[in-house]
Amino acid sequence: MISDMNISYVEGKIEPASLAKQKFPKLNINLDSVNSTGTGVEIKYTFVADYFESEDKESKNIGQIKLGGIVNITDSKDNIATLLKRWNEKKTLPPQIAEEVLNALSFRCSASGTLLAYVLGLIPPLITSTIKIQDTNTKEK
Repeated sequence: MISDMNISYVEGKIEPASLAKQKFPKLNINLDSVNSTGTGVEIKYTFVADYFESEDKESKNIGQIKLGGIVNITDSKDNIATLLKRWNEKKTLPPQIAEEVLNALSFRCSASGTLLAYVLGLIPPLITSTIKIQDTNTKEK
């Protein structure tokens, strides 16, 4: 369960001459690291919204919003051990925890990113759907 969450880094940049051509941003939430805190887990993340002037692969980047911070998770010792083992082996979180973390980050970063987008004249980086994760490593019987 998420016990604390913060945004400690905010960055925004634009190429003003091209803002009229902007398309909806390409969004990425990256879990940069997962570490034990003794009583829980600290997840460092980066949320990036990249803005381009068209959908083409060669399109010019005309803006970017980047947010970073930490999500703290508390859970039972066994669940924390399982989470850390999975992260260290596969660089993934258990599906239930991944959904909770990614949905919380999606909401918080989309909302905060919208304020920054407004200041820069960019389209808000809103994620409107709920993230669902299916564990492809387990087999249904």
